Amino acid sequence: MEIHPKHPSQPSQPTYKQEFKESLDIYDKSFQGATQSNFDPQKQQYYKAMRESLQAMQDSANGMVNQHLLDLKQKLAKDTQEYIKDPSNDKQQQIESDLKEIRKSTG
Repeated sequence: MEIHPKHPSQPSQPTYKQEFKESLDIYDKSFQGATQSNFDPQKQQYYKAMRESLQAMQDSANGMVNQHLLDLKQKLAKDTQEYIKDPSNDKQQQIESDLKEIRKSTG
């Protein structure tokens, strides 16, 4: 009798896509929290979650071998750094635009 593992050693394409979407959702919620918080230690925790979500998106996009998503994620990472340095309305709108574009690209 042959036994097949339930989980293959390499995650399938839909798994990477789902992980990317979940990371994007976490990023989005953390970003919204950071924009609404007036408490600096709390903002720092939101920023940390945003950075970790960006890394998870990077890992998932690498797994999907999707250059377009990698490019969009890089733009989001750059805009995130600029927002953390100077959380202006313009930079907030740029991140919201980046999130919208990424969501459109992931279906």
